[in-house]
Amino acid sequence: MQIKAENLNYVYSPKTPFEKTALDNVSFTVNEGDTLGIVGATGSGKSTLTRHLNALIRIQSGKIFLGDVDLSAKRVDLKEVRKKVGMLFQFPEYQLFADTVKKDVEFGPKNFGFGDKEAACAAEDALRSVGLDIKEIGDKSPFELSGGQMRRVAIAGVIASKPEVLVLDEPTAGLDPVGKREILSLVSELKKSFVKTVIIVSHNMDEIAEYCNRVIVLDNGKLIADTTPDELFNRSDVVDNTELDYPHTVKIKRMLSEFGFEIDSPALNVEALVSGILGRLKS
Repeated sequence: MQIKAENLNYVYSPKTPFEKTALDNVSFTVNEGDTLGIVGATGSGKSTLTRHLNALIRIQSGKIFLGDVDLSAKRVDLKEVRKKVGMLFQFPEYQLFADTVKKDVEFGPKNFGFGDKEAACAAEDALRSVGLDIKEIGDKSPFELSGGQMRRVAIAGVIASKPEVLVLDEPTAGLDPVGKREILSLVSELKKSFVKTVIIVSHNMDEIAEYCNRVIVLDNGKLIADTTPDELFNRSDVVDNTELDYPHTVKIKRMLSEFGFEIDSPALNVEALVSGILGRLKS
């Protein structure tokens, strides 16, 4: 399913002293199979944009197409849209609310019309997908679990209905390095199964460089770049002027270059950096 935004605009508190333009004529396309990163400074419009993708925010002007569904139409089947586009907010464990893990994960499927048995099977499958056993934790309160387990339960609740698109808003916020890699590895595994497209909002450029094949940059509501991670981190005019940072591996590559040690590899992750260094040494 392709996602296409055309001339999207959104203004908070219009025609008041608090008027704020969050999106300004934003257009882009997400092809099925993409892992798209959305980056920009705080207040650049990232969260406003992602909340448009499953109609949590309705369109003021412009259009968004989810496949052949026009979200700007007067009548939109919101349940069908939200079944196709799963949204995971920052600190998703705060979204947990039920008295047992099983009930929490079943909530989404039941809301989308699954019967009791079908919802129970969906919950069991989703928990298994995130590395949890429903027999061990299904009857526990989600608030008895560790922080990492709670986040996995929250992810299970989003994927239980098997969305085609998964939108993640700062999915690794607050996690230690091991926890971050576990969550992103999990997302990669989900993309190999039923999730066809992933959209990640992140301030962590290491994550964007390693996991995304495309990235768009927002600045004060405007889309100022739609490119690949490799091209983005070679554009100092964009990175340096939008409060973004460079991935650690790119910083190391630049530092080595200052000493005359040039690496041909983009060095967007540790493996690529090491490979580039070994290749340079051999030559």
